Amino acid sequence: MGHISIVYGNIIGPSWKTTDHHKLQRLNKTVIENLPVADEDFPWLSQRMFLAPDPDKDPLYREQVIVFGASYKSVEYEWEQWLEKFETILRQLYWSSATVQLETELVGNHTYQWLGDINQPGNWTTDDPHPTTLWEFGGGPRNFNL
Repeated sequence: MGHISIVYGNIIGPSWKTTDHHKLQRLNKTVIENLPVADEDFPWLSQRMFLAPDPDKDPLYREQVIVFGASYKSVEYEWEQWLEKFETILRQLYWSSATVQLETELVGNHTYQWLGDINQPGNWTTDDPHPTTLWEFGGGPRNFNL
């Protein structure tokens, strides 16, 4: 029997102050909808772990909050790979911050944060907006060396 790991968090979407934040929120929803329904490679990150509100149907007050969560068997052994997969998703989205909570029986609890580069929103106002690809990272260890 393995140790349980719970991973959950949120991604805060584009600011309401951008020219067409609903366009960017729709693009975020499309990215989430296009994630694999089932990820073949552990640690899994799949579409069904995420909820991205639709700005045309769901009540949103300024920012879009994309939430996610899953339970794993001892994900801390592959934590570095989980973070890499998560950052691959972040590179496709329009966001200002992201937070991941890792709760484990084996290595305790850790919080991870990504803050998008403050110059990125300038890329959001063009006809061809670019996702957030630059950020500051902070938090717990990326590898537990187990």
